[in-house]
Amino acid sequence: MLHPENGWFVLLGDQKYGPYDYKTMIHMMQSNQLMDYNYVWAAHLESWTPIHQLEEFSKDRFQVLLQEKSEFVGSFIKRDKPRMDVDIPLLGHNSIRFFDGKVTSISESGALCLLNTPLVQVGDIIKIHIKAKDQSDVAFNIEAEVIRKNFSKQRLNSKSGLYYAVRFNDIQSVGINQIQKWVTAA
Repeated sequence: MLHPENGWFVLLGDQKYGPYDYKTMIHMMQSNQLMDYNYVWAAHLESWTPIHQLEEFSKDRFQVLLQEKSEFVGSFIKRDKPRMDVDIPLLGHNSIRFFDGKVTSISESGALCLLNTPLVQVGDIIKIHIKAKDQSDVAFNIEAEVIRKNFSKQRLNSKSGLYYAVRFNDIQSVGINQIQKWVTAA
């Protein structure tokens, strides 16, 4: 049962903050002030619970709020660049280990990637090699910062895939051209 009412509290370290209304909680998540692993509490919860375990803050719930043009739409940060859903293989490195994966959504400023490692952390700078999908595409390299990690309830091993949102810090000019080509083709 969903409870998007007011009265949300946030636990950061030993400090409890709040109460916050639902709109403020969404905005704090959107601006990376709250992460999926932070604990929250509201009157309908039995105990402090990680945000990623609550339906009120799930991607599916946010999609519904955006589609309904609800009163909460203003809490979401608008993207500054057009984005496109894709399925493009990648190779990556975080200065410790190599990993593979794929880009599932991309814009000129960032991407959502499924990386086959749970060991990358928010704030890590990673190198990504975007492979060419076919003959008409160009492979290119990106340096990116991990800005969000979507957590999983499942037990993970060193090859478990997780979704990461990355912001591009440095991208080859051929990469910008390729991304623009993908986005405008949509």
